[in-house]
Amino acid sequence: MTEKEKKLRQIIDDFEKGKLKGQVAIEQIQDLTGELIDIGYLAEYWESEDLDMFVKKLLIEPITDWNKIDDKRAIELINEIKINITDDSIVQRNSTALEKRYGKSTGTIRTKIYHENIADPYKILEELKKETRIFL
Repeated sequence: MTEKEKKLRQIIDDFEKGKLKGQVAIEQIQDLTGELIDIGYLAEYWESEDLDMFVKKLLIEPITDWNKIDDKRAIELINEIKINITDDSIVQRNSTALEKRYGKSTGTIRTKIYHENIADPYKILEELKKETRIFL
């Protein structure tokens, strides 16, 4: 367990035990991880995920060079999602980068994989490249 993970777990534990007020916990989490979460998510994360996944999602490094993603890298990211389909931290990180890169709304990748059952990463990339925005 890394030092950051230990600190984050301590913040969450202190919040859950009432040793830290919500706003203080949120500020400490943001200082530690760079992630801004709301009090509702902090107080109720356990309803949708366990502590390990919550911590992992907060600590995973985002893909900051999303605007430089080419076809090869996009296929790698899509395949990483498919290999780690139950790891929300990887799915979220990669989806966010791909959706930014291709100008898609949040949830597009998950829709293609989970709801439309598109298994072929090249087909998913093809769908991402389609211009679907409406310009007014």
